[in-house]
Amino acid sequence: MNLSHQSAQQIVREISEIVRQHVNMMDSDGVIIASTDPSRIGHAHEGARRIIEENLSELYISQDMETATTRNGLNLPLTIHDQVVGVVGITGQYEQVVRYGQIVKKMTEILMREGYEQDEKRLDQRVRNRFLEDWVMGDGLAHSQSLAERGMLLGIDITLPRRVMILSIQDNVRYINTSDGQKLIEDVEKMVSTQVEREGGIVLRNAGRQILLVTGRNDRGIDAFAQSLQQRVQKGFDVSLCIGVDGRADDLHKAYVEAQKAWKSAEYAVNGIALYDQLSLEIFVEDIPKQLKEEYLHKVFAGRSYEEIRYWVGILNVYFSAEGSVTKAAQQLFMHKNTFQYKLRKLEEVTGYDVRLPSKAPLLYMAAIFFRDVENDLLFLGN
Repeated sequence: MNLSHQSAQQIVREISEIVRQHVNMMDSDGVIIASTDPSRIGHAHEGARRIIEENLSELYISQDMETATTRNGLNLPLTIHDQVVGVVGITGQYEQVVRYGQIVKKMTEILMREGYEQDEKRLDQRVRNRFLEDWVMGDGLAHSQSLAERGMLLGIDITLPRRVMILSIQDNVRYINTSDGQKLIEDVEKMVSTQVEREGGIVLRNAGRQILLVTGRNDRGIDAFAQSLQQRVQKGFDVSLCIGVDGRADDLHKAYVEAQKAWKSAEYAVNGIALYDQLSLEIFVEDIPKQLKEEYLHKVFAGRSYEEIRYWVGILNVYFSAEGSVTKAAQQLFMHKNTFQYKLRKLEEVTGYDVRLPSKAPLLYMAAIFFRDVENDLLFLGN
């Protein structure tokens, strides 16, 4: 049984906080795998090896028995399922540590069992995620037979009809850089996963969004499901989702590509939900190189900083999500209609384009779409 370094170190930390002594954990070969003294990790522990090789119930190392790899303290074997899987060592004088030695041993064994279970779950999840990535995002379907066999081992039938949805919290950049924001994202994703899996769907988390494989349903059914998720999250957390829905492609990878294009334009949809079959200009966005998108943004927002571009794109997003209604856009921003009109005039001064004109609106609409694709690059470059 192998315990991850992360789990072993967490156990050592927790035990040390209780006994107020340095604690080491050694594996079944007598090598220190976790310690409150980081310099000792990776070194052999002679005392631990003796316990394992001689099947000792404990071994106290007095000060005169210390070596380069063994310090003064009590060492006890760790047993799980009647098998010695390692040794725990507590530094200190015998009379100090013997009182709680057996308690530490039992606590460590309990925490190790929990650690093994958690590690196995994480491993299972990584295997599952790798399969889903190959199936949905990669070229897994080019090897359909082996993919089907891998799916069966994981309890996933790849022959069942499914629709693809992609979702994330709207404007999630606002949340990912704070602990409260990350907690909010985790809670929202947990709610979504619970609802999707309850209805027989599959969830894959990838690059800050969730990819949902829901059981086959028609456009009306998939739209209703998307709306129910939107309403649940809005009611539960007072945030909105961006949800992209595929165009009923038979090939799951193609459906994923469609859903992704829809997801990228969902921020501008009235209810935050975009269906691939209803897209127009957005269909071509992914075919345009990032460099050209950045050049386009610099042309539209000439000489403007990243913060300024982000601000004006935010105004555009609200305007487009309101379908060009100044009144509705102003209401979304909790401002007077005339104030929003002033911002649109100011935007025209910045870009040279009046978004209220049908001939100019598409130019700014594309700028808003491009910004989402290259926002992180612009931020990194400080533009």
